[in-house]
Amino acid sequence: MSKIKYTLITELDQFDICDPERHFGLVVPQRARFCSPLFNAVLSASARHFTTLPDYRQKEKTVKLGLHEDLIISEAAVLDYHNRSIAHLRLLADEPDAIMDENLLAAAVVLRFYEELDAPFIDLPTGAATRGLQVFIEAQASLALTSTGLRHAAFWIGFRQEFHMAFSQQRPFRLSLDICESYLSWDTAPDHISVNRLLIIAAHFLQYCYGDQDHTTHSRYEELVSLHHRWLEERPLSFFPVYSDAPNKDKGEIFPRKWYLDNCHILAEQTAGLITILLTAYDPTIARVGPGQRRAMESIDAKLRLTVLDICGIAISNRQEPTALLTASIAIAICGDRFSDLTEQQALMDVVMNTVRYNNYWPSTALGAKLRKAWDW
Repeated sequence: MSKIKYTLITELDQFDICDPERHFGLVVPQRARFCSPLFNAVLSASARHFTTLPDYRQKEKTVKLGLHEDLIISEAAVLDYHNRSIAHLRLLADEPDAIMDENLLAAAVVLRFYEELDAPFIDLPTGAATRGLQVFIEAQASLALTSTGLRHAAFWIGFRQEFHMAFSQQRPFRLSLDICESYLSWDTAPDHISVNRLLIIAAHFLQYCYGDQDHTTHSRYEELVSLHHRWLEERPLSFFPVYSDAPNKDKGEIFPRKWYLDNCHILAEQTAGLITILLTAYDPTIARVGPGQRRAMESIDAKLRLTVLDICGIAISNRQEPTALLTASIAIAICGDRFSDLTEQQALMDVVMNTVRYNNYWPSTALGAKLRKAWDW
């Protein structure tokens, strides 16, 4: 394996937010040696990520790994890796055993990351990996939920990808949640499993808000709120920040400070914030007309703004977890139009630009343009 290809594969540890065994950082590079679809999927996603970084960030990475500072990865090379992986997956799709291959599930998860990078921030994706992931993840869900190893890790990464994409696109969750029913329990479990359970609750909220059946059901809303509150009440102390401080308005501070010990706790607290956005915006008890409607909407907007600022504060306070900036950008994309204060608008725009500057997981420049239009800048 060439040193350039090794450089690209080192990007995989970014998938292991909620996996203490780091399967994507440690196992996938070994499996990729012997699985061509996985190998090319990894190279396509890593190369795409590398090419979207600012020039100085590309230079930092090449210097760190002892490569030439003028290393260039062409667009043709990126597309070639991607097309090879897609072609191989399609070739294997009709083979009975292939649909249950955990290496191919991992390849589909990695390819979806590639397509997220290429997609506009909140436009609907139509890529092959988006459809392919659903096929593989639904076929392997039962086995993934009752097993350990790469299959289990890949399943939950795919589940998390689907939640973030569905939230940002304001659409239903496209994976079946029935299979997860037994997983959503209140038994004592490691922290990363508690986070997965919260993601299931979050996916149910998406179904309530954007699905065809549950949207007007008050009892279902109360049931989901109860689930969310119970998770918050029963989470271990490890999920709480080791340090927190409210913003000092006199010093022009906008975001709170919250420090966490583990990346999975960051994911959990930001996910809880996204759930709060959904339950606030889709509360069926809020007056839609009448004398109390204006005050009700002002209350909703205030709570949404506070939640977005909290999600952003978590991201800024914990730069060791770069995907936290992505989650903050998703919250801004959905609720940014609720902000009218110029100082807050500028602070939110800085978060979006930092997402571009430091990791650029999605082309957040598109989000910046949408915000400028919404704020009439």
